[in-house]
Amino acid sequence: MSAKRINLAAAASAQPPVTPVALSFLELANAYTARNFAAALGPRLRKWIDYLGDRPAWEITAQDIETGRDAMLAAGYKVASVNRDLSGLGQVYIWAQKQRLSPPGFVRPTLGIRREAEPVRRVEIAPETYTRLLAGAAGHRDRRFALFVRLLIETGARKGELYGRHWGELDTERLQIRVPTTKNGNPRVLFFTPVTAALIERLRPKGAAADRLVFEGRPHQPKNYRKAWTLLCADAGVPSLHMHDMRHGAAARMLRSGVTLPVAAQVLGHDPAVLAKRYGHLETATLQRAAQQAWEHAAQAAAA
Repeated sequence: MSAKRINLAAAASAQPPVTPVALSFLELANAYTARNFAAALGPRLRKWIDYLGDRPAWEITAQDIETGRDAMLAAGYKVASVNRDLSGLGQVYIWAQKQRLSPPGFVRPTLGIRREAEPVRRVEIAPETYTRLLAGAAGHRDRRFALFVRLLIETGARKGELYGRHWGELDTERLQIRVPTTKNGNPRVLFFTPVTAALIERLRPKGAAADRLVFEGRPHQPKNYRKAWTLLCADAGVPSLHMHDMRHGAAARMLRSGVTLPVAAQVLGHDPAVLAKRYGHLETATLQRAAQQAWEHAAQAAAA
């Protein structure tokens, strides 16, 4: 059966007009962090709030953003930090457009701004490092920090994906966490071990509402474990280790175990091209071992 034919001109003219919401950059940034549990992005936005603060959010231009970027580079900020700032600003404006807060036809000021080339960060994490991190986190006064660290290591999730999780999303029977929306705008599932499932059940508050944040700090706001992580890594003898490095470690583990790049990218909710750039050498090594094993098997069969 064919779809009902519509008089599109008439239907479109009957649609209510989209009225933008008058927001300053400060108000927009605060709304984004509050609505998206983006505690990790808050510190990154502060310098931009100081710079752009009370200016109308929809009047900020690409030139304004580029000027801020150049000022950060001139002040000695690392290229990676500047690029993360630009990505964070982009997330704020993309969210505003999806919420229909911005004017019709609005072009976000971060669109098309050049990102500086940065060296590829490859992280080698020894098994004993994971052991020290888990043991140290278990001794933190906030027992949820131990769970946070375990999930960082096991799932390869972005820290923001963990900060925003609710108790109702943690399924200890299936050993899964549902993430409705990721940085890339797509849903995905995080996987954890039975040991972590047992810890979740020990920490789950009795009668906890399904929509209550797992890592809640202030009411309805996630706790930021940045300081706790810094102290943990210093005590473990790896002071330069970042939370995001756990994501790199998860990628490396999968590829070394024989998982292909497309599968690893899907598990991590990652761009396959970026993953290939960072870790393609690991997949190549795995494929080479597989080829060598096939050659050895063929040689043994021929000699038999």
